[in-house]
Amino acid sequence: MKEIFQTFKRLKWFFKKNILSYLCCALALLFVSVMPVIPTKVLGIAIDDIVMGNVNSTRIFFYVIGIFIIPIFIYFVNIYYHYTMNKLGQNLSFLLREKYLAHLFELDSSVYEKYTKGDLIARITNDLTAVSGLATSFLQNVIFYAVTIVAAISVMLSINPVLCICAVAFMPFAIFLLNNARKKKREYYKKHHEIYGEMTESVLESIESVKTVRAYGMEEEDYCKTKKAIDNDTNSWWYIQMFESLFVPMFELVYAVSYFIAIGLGSYMVIKSIISPGDLVSFLLYVGMLYGPLIGLSNVLNTISSINIASVRFFEIMDQKTSVEDIENPKHILKFNQIEFKNVSFKYPFDNFHVLKKINFSIKSGETIGIVGPTGSGKSTLIRQLLREFNVTEGEILIDNESIEKYSIDDIRKLVGYVPQEHILFRRSVDDNILIGNPQATHEQIDSAMVVADFKKDLKELSAGEHTLVSELGGSLSGGQRQRLSIARALVKDPEILILDDSLSAVDALTETNIIKQLKETRVGKTNIIVAHCFSSIALADKIIVLQDGQITDIGTHKELLKYDNWYKMQYLIQIKGDNHEEL
Repeated sequence: MKEIFQTFKRLKWFFKKNILSYLCCALALLFVSVMPVIPTKVLGIAIDDIVMGNVNSTRIFFYVIGIFIIPIFIYFVNIYYHYTMNKLGQNLSFLLREKYLAHLFELDSSVYEKYTKGDLIARITNDLTAVSGLATSFLQNVIFYAVTIVAAISVMLSINPVLCICAVAFMPFAIFLLNNARKKKREYYKKHHEIYGEMTESVLESIESVKTVRAYGMEEEDYCKTKKAIDNDTNSWWYIQMFESLFVPMFELVYAVSYFIAIGLGSYMVIKSIISPGDLVSFLLYVGMLYGPLIGLSNVLNTISSINIASVRFFEIMDQKTSVEDIENPKHILKFNQIEFKNVSFKYPFDNFHVLKKINFSIKSGETIGIVGPTGSGKSTLIRQLLREFNVTEGEILIDNESIEKYSIDDIRKLVGYVPQEHILFRRSVDDNILIGNPQATHEQIDSAMVVADFKKDLKELSAGEHTLVSELGGSLSGGQRQRLSIARALVKDPEILILDDSLSAVDALTETNIIKQLKETRVGKTNIIVAHCFSSIALADKIIVLQDGQITDIGTHKELLKYDNWYKMQYLIQIKGDNHEEL
């Protein structure tokens, strides 16, 4: 119960905001919980009056009111209650989902290294639904069932205390045993949530990698893998259902015994004139009224376990703190003169080794910087330091002689237009995908970005030109088209720093030449950082940085680096030889 109160505390802001609606719902719920007791009592009185011959027009009117009018009134109160409560539940779900998504955008990349996509989705779907239920169905069940039981037993005691005690004495023991068994299964409920998250991740992975799977003829293996994950989730759920199926009938057996006692002992009391026939009929109806609420209350512990686990999982993400955050009153920046890396070393939060080691170099505004090196040398990690995804482990990055950490994170990221190695496109039109880089861009700016990215020529191949819908993850486009569309998305932002992280690898030599030429002509005075494996992309760079094993081994222009034996010269000669071979 401690966790439930903790969750209530976490949702206090919502209860406080909607206190009037909750008070009205509470009154409505009390009404619909207590009022059903009256028609049952009236029916008993009516039976006694019919047996005694005391029926008259006044009493008939009273019976009609008690047996027919009150249930109709309860029906309309129920409509109000369920509409209001469902509305509150939907509002809470919407607000929690909004907060969750906003919080995900605030978190740094380390969180996405720790949690899978499937797990994060499971927490905002399955777990969030359970948490929202705490503020709606859980409150309804506890109040409605408890009040109904108290009201029914109170009237049963008034009919005959001995009959009441004998009839319901076994029920609490059955509920205790059922709840005790459920308590032992609480850890398995937690395991089920984890299995559901793994299943979601497996399904997502299969959908996202469907082309790769087909290309390698791995459909059967992937199907078996995904089916196994789904079967694990199904079996986990069936395990819980089997448990419920075994124990819930136990209460039904106890209830049947209680009903048998009520009929047998009640009939004896009628014969002995201890109670009237009408009282016995009312009493038996009240015993029938107890079944649903008692079963419902017995499920409360099960609900509590589910809510507790879901709450822990949901708020575990909400409680994650980003290590990359603004200082108090950060400086704002729109342009810069120089960026300097001073003894920068970096390792990822979950690694035990440094990816970058003692990095020292500077970038002047308007320069074009090339970065090359073997696979895994830390090229992407180096440039991503300018996006402030992580804090550097050692050393510092200075912008105009001020630490990058003193500037607003939003301002720093607005300076940069980043085209990553993985080109993520969205299920939107071509122009809408470009507008992600700058939602306020005009049609002329979009057109200009496509020209520089050499994407304009592709429009005639698309069914609706720039309005063509791009399939999920850009699956309807070629690799080169995805790269160039991603470049256009970054260019429409007109950033002070354009970073191309191996973003020309899927284009042909002529297209690459066109893009580099357009960049030099249109981005005069702006900074370009190009990570490349093909040295022709950076041959005209103002400065080329060679990275090996996380360290800078050479810095210079293309001509300077070719004057002596080094890794750059060796790789360049290999590429030249390969190009000549292709021409032959």
